[in-house]
Amino acid sequence: MAMTPLERKAAFRAAVTLRQITMAEAAAELGISYNHLTLVINGERVGSARLEEGISAVVGRSVSEVFGRTPRHGPHKR
Repeated sequence: MAMTPLERKAAFRAAVTLRQITMAEAAAELGISYNHLTLVINGERVGSARLEEGISAVVGRSVSEVFGRTPRHGPHKR
């Protein structure tokens, strides 16, 4: 079962806190803005496959556990 947006945010925040960085610094490491990161984590915007994999790696869980879907590959289509 996928994490809720609130669970995703809490898990991500805990993971970056353990690394002693801010969420903004983590976003920069992922190559995105803090605003985009929060929108994806909150489920208000769909992230790219690369971003979902990056967020999942920070959290330490699979993409399917974090976002409820298998990793996508190739261009994102809506």
